[in-house]
Amino acid sequence: AARVLGTAALLAGAYAGLQRSRTPSSAADGQKSLVLRRAAQPSNVNYFALLFKGDLPKRIATVLVLLALCRIGFYIPIYGFDADAVGEYFSRQATSGGMGFIDQLFGGGLGRVSLFSLGIGPYITASIIFQILTTVVPALKSLAQGEEGEAGRDRYKNYIKATSFGFALLQGFGQSTTLSPFVFDNGPLWAFEVTVQFAIGAMLTLLISEQITEQKLGNGASLLVFSSIVANLPRTVGATVAKAGENESGYLAAGIFGASLLVTILGLVYILAAERRIPVLFAKRLQEEASGQGGTDDAGQSYLPIKLNASGVLPLIFASSLLSLPALAANYTRLPWLSELAKTLLPGSSAYIPVSMVLIGVFSYVSTFQVLDPKDMATNLRKQAAAIPQVRPGKETEEYLRTVLERASVFGAVILAVLFVLPNLIELLTKLSTPNSFGGTSLLILVGVAADTWRQLQAELLMQQYATDVDQFYKGKKE
Repeated sequence: AARVLGTAALLAGAYAGLQRSRTPSSAADGQKSLVLRRAAQPSNVNYFALLFKGDLPKRIATVLVLLALCRIGFYIPIYGFDADAVGEYFSRQATSGGMGFIDQLFGGGLGRVSLFSLGIGPYITASIIFQILTTVVPALKSLAQGEEGEAGRDRYKNYIKATSFGFALLQGFGQSTTLSPFVFDNGPLWAFEVTVQFAIGAMLTLLISEQITEQKLGNGASLLVFSSIVANLPRTVGATVAKAGENESGYLAAGIFGASLLVTILGLVYILAAERRIPVLFAKRLQEEASGQGGTDDAGQSYLPIKLNASGVLPLIFASSLLSLPALAANYTRLPWLSELAKTLLPGSSAYIPVSMVLIGVFSYVSTFQVLDPKDMATNLRKQAAAIPQVRPGKETEEYLRTVLERASVFGAVILAVLFVLPNLIELLTKLSTPNSFGGTSLLILVGVAADTWRQLQAELLMQQYATDVDQFYKGKKE
């Protein structure tokens, strides 16, 4: 069952990538999108053969090795703990305190007290805070949107890294405080040493994430969360099936739950592939057509693609991480009021679904304008001597694109929230609970990350094919 679900996620990702590969989602790559469309037109493209050309095999191998290194880091223990006692403690917390959901989301290392126990969690928390601050602090917004160039973007990233290290120290200290009863030799410097080890492990995880992202085959943080969910998938599915067999109607409930997962997968594939295509006219092409000098047959088919869900599954990861923070803080501080707050926000509570829907919508809307900036899009169109029909270049184009993005982001956020609700609602109605709260969030992350990774991989394959065609063209010219 685990293999079937994992295969379904990858196939769904492949289908979404095929639907979306004809154009990239950024206006800055407007001219590149035309190249990709022309390279994608031939039906005899051998994608399998392209996997072994250029530097693509090396980059794929690098990503796989980095993911493997990260998984190995979750099994490197920190010295001094009673492993059996810690495992039993986290096993209780996973069922009663919601730590299983947090552990799965952040990497799966909390219960092992390993070097990478904190996983990518501190970076995700810092990213959430900066995404919120970006909407209210103009200086940060200008840095994030690149108004000060690459130096500004780098400074913005460094701010997030520094904040991530601060959260890693804070979370590491909380982890050491929680686990102090299970330590053989709890000396005066022990808490400091363990806190630093946890923080170093978190920053190493962030470094691995950045190296994965640099390979241009997917977002590093998303792929690390994806690998964590996949690693726990066999155990989760096996436990769910075993629990379904305990009741007479358990298998029926499992079938209904499986059908809802399938509908969710298909819906997510659709929303990831859906786009609003804005027609674009290039002045040079119109002049060539008017004079009859080399006008292209696709001059009237150029368009600017606006994805309904430009931010992918990051809103899901951000929303889930934000809801898990009270439970994490309650586990460290043991404050009664914080424990009650955490219980109302974890999966299974009455407030979990509505609050998650609101957060998904907010993060999806905000993320869209961080991924796609109407001002940059309008500027890039003007630089390429391109214009939207019946819309003047410049400020009017910017306002038009902003309106389109607002409508698309709202519609995409609503659909994404509904897809999140469906499996969670079916789980509540059938009373079929899954270990580690595997539900809408985990499923959407699986499919979404698979789709995004396949899309980027196929884009690289198409560019490889285009480069091959150009090489063959010039080789034929020389002959």
